[in-house]
Amino acid sequence: MATAHEIIGEEWRARAPELADWAMDTLVNRKDVWGQYSVLTPTERKTSERSYKAMTLPAKSQRGGDKVTLDKLTRHFASRHFRKPQIIGLHAKSEAITSRWFGIDIDCHDTEATDAEDLGRRNLNACVNWYQKLQGMGLDPLLFDSNGAGGYHLWVMFSEPVPTGDVFAFVQDLISDWEQQHLEKLPETFPKAVKEDSIGSWFRLPGLHHTREHYSTVWAGDDGLDDPWLKGHAAIEAMLSCVPSPFPAGIAKAKPAKRKTIKKTANNTEPNDAEPGDPVQPESKRSFKRTGRAKVCVDLDGVLATRTKGASIGPPVDGAIEFTRTLALHSDIIIYTARFSTTTGKERTQSAIDALTKRIGNWLDKHGIEYHSIHSAGSKPIASAYVDDRAVSCTPLEDGVAAFDKALIAVDKLCK
Repeated sequence: MATAHEIIGEEWRARAPELADWAMDTLVNRKDVWGQYSVLTPTERKTSERSYKAMTLPAKSQRGGDKVTLDKLTRHFASRHFRKPQIIGLHAKSEAITSRWFGIDIDCHDTEATDAEDLGRRNLNACVNWYQKLQGMGLDPLLFDSNGAGGYHLWVMFSEPVPTGDVFAFVQDLISDWEQQHLEKLPETFPKAVKEDSIGSWFRLPGLHHTREHYSTVWAGDDGLDDPWLKGHAAIEAMLSCVPSPFPAGIAKAKPAKRKTIKKTANNTEPNDAEPGDPVQPESKRSFKRTGRAKVCVDLDGVLATRTKGASIGPPVDGAIEFTRTLALHSDIIIYTARFSTTTGKERTQSAIDALTKRIGNWLDKHGIEYHSIHSAGSKPIASAYVDDRAVSCTPLEDGVAAFDKALIAVDKLCK
């Protein structure tokens, strides 16, 4: 029989694609960096008081090659074990030195201390007081029980990016009465003080805690309830329905920080093969027009899905969801795959083709990948373009004989 923790974990996993879209739309300030937790090795534990390390990824020398994607966000929200390195956080300011949100972190790390229970109670009282104050300003805060042991996170999202200096000044003013709230120390805030040449700090996303078997719960806003904390689906609904608010009018603004020139770059799991009972994205997700447009064939394995041995479909390739959503704005996407070539001869029955088509469709829908149709015929579909990790472009009519030499080099690389 599943435990309460396992049931809650399954609810977060089922809603992970929705939460990933929500986080991308409301919380991502920059995509080129993110925070991530990693479990320490036995050797590392000998010199550390903690069992984990917090990292900023990717390394400075490798930035630009990897990004925050819907897949990474989905893996985070779908996490069911904190020892796997997929629990992440997002940076609190953009390259333009603006922020779409702020967060307050009130810690209670030493859960074994004699006064831990009293500290947790004071932490909650302070958070609820600030929560109510923010509501009085017309904001829609989210208060999370972040670790189930007296630690809390308070988030506020803005409808438009706000200069980070203004956000920092606002949140520092909000918590300036921390001593009157009987807290032991000034809470940590995100963003921190603005440093133009720094990428700033990152704040862990709601979901599974990085060291404890605890999923974030959300304050219902009424401490008169028997249990004022929303869990699982109820907590997720509260998050998804939270309304990003305009920055409060009349707030004293900090001196504008010098803006950086941003170079435009291309943008952004464990969830595996779709199984019966997995949530399917509603058809309304695919709202793009489908008439009088270019048709683009996109290969499944190696382009959208990680290649695996056997019949299972691997997890989405990082960036695949964003790729199809952008492509779908101007083209109809036809999914094609060599998997249908295995249903040949006696095995190529209509029932086998239909079953494979349904399984691929379930996988695409589960992960929120845009498409118009799945090509199940043995022949290659007619299209304006083909996206395939095993394809070699050869355009001698445009580039002359040299195109054949380039094609031979490309073929040699693929065949090695």
